[in-house]
Amino acid sequence: MGAYWVQFIFVASIILLMNMIAGFGVCTVLKMNMTPASCELTGAALIGTYCEFTIVPIVLLKAPFNVVAVIIMSGYLFFVGFGLVAFYRSYRNNIDIGMKPDRGSLIMGILLYSMVIGITVFVIYKSLTLQHVDEDDTRFVVNAMDMIENNTVFLTNPARGNEILNWYGELLKDVVSPYSVFPATIAYFTGMKAVTAFHSVMPIILLVIISCLYYELAERFFRGRRDYKSLFVVFLWLVNIFGYYSVYGQETFMMTRLWQGKSIVAAVGVPAMIMLLLDVYNDSTDMTTYKLLFMTNASMCFFSGMGIILMLIMTACYGLVYAIDQKNYRILLYLAVTCIPNVFCYIIHLGLRFWILR
Repeated sequence: MGAYWVQFIFVASIILLMNMIAGFGVCTVLKMNMTPASCELTGAALIGTYCEFTIVPIVLLKAPFNVVAVIIMSGYLFFVGFGLVAFYRSYRNNIDIGMKPDRGSLIMGILLYSMVIGITVFVIYKSLTLQHVDEDDTRFVVNAMDMIENNTVFLTNPARGNEILNWYGELLKDVVSPYSVFPATIAYFTGMKAVTAFHSVMPIILLVIISCLYYELAERFFRGRRDYKSLFVVFLWLVNIFGYYSVYGQETFMMTRLWQGKSIVAAVGVPAMIMLLLDVYNDSTDMTTYKLLFMTNASMCFFSGMGIILMLIMTACYGLVYAIDQKNYRILLYLAVTCIPNVFCYIIHLGLRFWILR
């Protein structure tokens, strides 16, 4: 049992490191202020965007899964290589590649960061030991296992196990939100079971990303205050830990079945969208924020069909309010561009639906 824990913790750590290196390259190109948290978040958004734009056309072409897995891994390696080159150039040219540390004593900083890391590790442990499995989870896992065993992508009925020629029912959503291919790719290249990739590797990756997201969100409220930002992250984790008021609440989904697509949208996509829209409100002329919004929308489309609609609604509603408040309707144009992935995914979904029902 201990060997399994070591295996999936090691795999999750490698993926998180690859995300951070890839994110460093993107932050360098966008000339962003870089922290480990911002690099991790940007790298994850980059990989989600890449997967959405490359995998959906391949799924529509009914390509075999091994082709999909190679394309995902090739993209990962390319972005990691780009990040390493960017880091080497920054180091060689003595470029300041990070934000200056917040004020405060070294001992206090160690204590605060230890508290954040400690509660994140605790949440990861509880998420791995308090898992809830239902029919939706079975469909996700069966899809991933089928990809590896039969070398097809969403061409097997997850309820009956028979081969299908065209997509229907829940599989229509999976075509435009093919999130299951990512854990399947992890299983394909590591040799672990797809169910392990879903239930053990993905929660670790996602909870670390959420902790980074909370810290970056705290930066919007308590800029330069390490103590307040750390306490803010701890407070949000405590809200999630003690937030079991409904089996359908975001806190419950996060703690018991975070690997599901809709749970990722609720736990990662919504706070990320709030953070970026706050940036738009504070500085509507910063094009970097719109680029990050575009990546966030695209990556949430990859994870769930709910992400296609919810991110579009949030962007439209916030954009309308901001435009009226600031009397700057150019914001609506910029935000409309960030929603292009959502619109295209929804059009593809409707096209498949009407074509199959015809």
